[in-house]
Amino acid sequence: MEFPTPETLWKRHEKHVLDILLRALIKLQRDNNLPEDELTLNNRLYVYARGVWIELPVDQKPMSFCLVSNSENPPRTKSEIGQEWTRKKPDFQWRLSDQQEKDPVKAIREYTIECKRLRTKTRSWDFIDKYVVSGIIRFLAEEYKYGNGTSSGAMIGYIQSMECDEILKQINIVIQNQKDYDIPNIEISEKGDEIRKGNHTLNRKKVNPSIFDLRHIWVSLRN
Repeated sequence: MEFPTPETLWKRHEKHVLDILLRALIKLQRDNNLPEDELTLNNRLYVYARGVWIELPVDQKPMSFCLVSNSENPPRTKSEIGQEWTRKKPDFQWRLSDQQEKDPVKAIREYTIECKRLRTKTRSWDFIDKYVVSGIIRFLAEEYKYGNGTSSGAMIGYIQSMECDEILKQINIVIQNQKDYDIPNIEISEKGDEIRKGNHTLNRKKVNPSIFDLRHIWVSLRN
């Protein structure tokens, strides 16, 4: 029996995770009386993801529901224990366990998902800026190390106001103005009225692996 390579297994895992999240986001979108705050939106998304996982046939889902909400980045070795990035909490992590891998550092990996609200800024909060500074950059920064040890991760954007094209334009302006990180523009590859999907590839200097694909899924929650 030929077992899949670690990279093939990871790509399969990512496909299942993103499909479940997409289906859960559609359910969230159809929810009535949605809250505005990110934490409650994340909690509702988590509940819907549980339901989607149950509904899907075995060959279309990860073998176990290992989606963890608001949990600290796990250390992989004794030397990593106590490091600053292990105290950071991504919004979601979905664990993959490779039973064929003999190296414990490589055998257990987490698919990291960070969520952000997308809307016009208020007096106290610039949501577009935070999507980059407190979102994308956390996959690049040494003090956060989101997606550490994996080749891809995702960001979910909850669109609460503004048009998607304007959001994309403003986010890419923030990206271009970053001085500490060389970040490519986000490219939207799939366009729809309610859900948009995009991608860009990051070159990480202080997080391994250096080449990292960051997926973007934006869902319209505008009333």
